[in-house]
Amino acid sequence: MKKLTYTLSILTLILVSSCNNDSNAIETSAIEIIFDNRISSSQDLDLGTTVYVNQNNESVVTNELKYIISNIALTQDNGTVFEYPKEDSYFVINEENSSSLTLNLTGIPIGNYTQISFGIGVDQSKYPLDGGVMNFIPTAEDAGMLWNWAAGYKFIKFEGTFTPQGGTESPFVIHVGSHGQNLDNYKFVMLPLANTINVATGNTAVVNIEAYVQNIIDATNQIKLEDTSDIQVDPVNAPRIAKNLESTFSAE
Repeated sequence: MKKLTYTLSILTLILVSSCNNDSNAIETSAIEIIFDNRISSSQDLDLGTTVYVNQNNESVVTNELKYIISNIALTQDNGTVFEYPKEDSYFVINEENSSSLTLNLTGIPIGNYTQISFGIGVDQSKYPLDGGVMNFIPTAEDAGMLWNWAAGYKFIKFEGTFTPQGGTESPFVIHVGSHGQNLDNYKFVMLPLANTINVATGNTAVVNIEAYVQNIIDATNQIKLEDTSDIQVDPVNAPRIAKNLESTFSAE
């Protein structure tokens, strides 16, 4: 009889513990982050077609636009910050591939979110090729976002043509990444949401991110393509492009 009573007591403890664990479980849902690459807030982007004039009076056409987004974090209205698992938080946004423009994130705690943060590129802790993001390396390689001659990532690939006022059309190439410990071009941006996003059970919330292409060469720093049309391992101009990327994105 004592043995039966003891067994029942153990079972009761297990059931109570299980119920307590269930009550403490964090409810989660999903969000979609949709990237809309544009020339500006008022002008859409069509690869190989859309022309815009920069502040140096150069007519610019974009033929290729790719960039790496990483380390996504979301901030609730109560100040709580949720960091998406880093091993799953690396993505290539490719304007030519429409499926890459929408990121589907699951396991987001329910709540009201007022800010989104993310890195542009790969942070130094994962650079050049860290084992913690090995699952991302094939994606980066397939997208041409790895340097062929060094073990590192291209944070952005921005290519096209430009025509100076009264001049002839020429190609430009902008590939920016970090190079060793001395040239860190990784940037982290924190964007307030225009409207609070409610993440609730059974619903998929949507965050819209606009990326303004003109800001890549025309923001804090103005890049005159006629003077420097090939920016890759460039200790002067690559950091200037990276700085401009901080003001390239806007969230809704």
